[in-house]
Amino acid sequence: MSIRVWVFSTGQLGNNVVFLIDEASNEAVVVDPSYEPEIVLDFINDQELKIKMILLTHGHFDHFAGVNYLKARLPEKPIMALHRDDLELLRDGGGSKEFHMPMLPPDDPELILDDGMELTLGNTPIQVRHAPGHTAGSVIFYIPEAKTAVCGDVIFYHSVGRTDLAGGSHDELIESIRKQVCTLPPETRLIPGHGEETTVREELLHNPFLSN
Repeated sequence: MSIRVWVFSTGQLGNNVVFLIDEASNEAVVVDPSYEPEIVLDFINDQELKIKMILLTHGHFDHFAGVNYLKARLPEKPIMALHRDDLELLRDGGGSKEFHMPMLPPDDPELILDDGMELTLGNTPIQVRHAPGHTAGSVIFYIPEAKTAVCGDVIFYHSVGRTDLAGGSHDELIESIRKQVCTLPPETRLIPGHGEETTVREELLHNPFLSN
């Protein structure tokens, strides 16, 4: 397999920052760079990675907290990507004001994501799967070659994303999970935005929100 997946847990909220690395070229993608971006930058420099894209699973502040830091320090400015339905959330600070943690958002993304879009890293496809419910523009990044899906705050180990924030809908979230997560192969590794990893099979069997 030519794609390596590396995960850091950073910051007081335990955000999972995910690297997708093409081992043939050392080109890489960073998903949801959060707090403690200096740790992420040290890893990039130590591994001599060439960051081509910064992908955001959604527009909440804790998932883009490290974007400005990285963009200011990387030798080549990577493209940032976000689903169109979370653009306004991003521009408004990603909910940071509501948590009394106002944060300057990054500039608008250079790439707007849509459901079914296919990105590439080296020769490896990365599927974009729109999964609204936690936010209107939440997406999952599925890498079939790595048997891995990066899920943001859509689904967690034996739980699901909160839906009491602006743009949230519990019914919509459960429908998204059934459509965009449960249809993946059972052995698919699920990397959530916070906390421990799981698999599709594990959640189908034991997630109480999917019991019906």
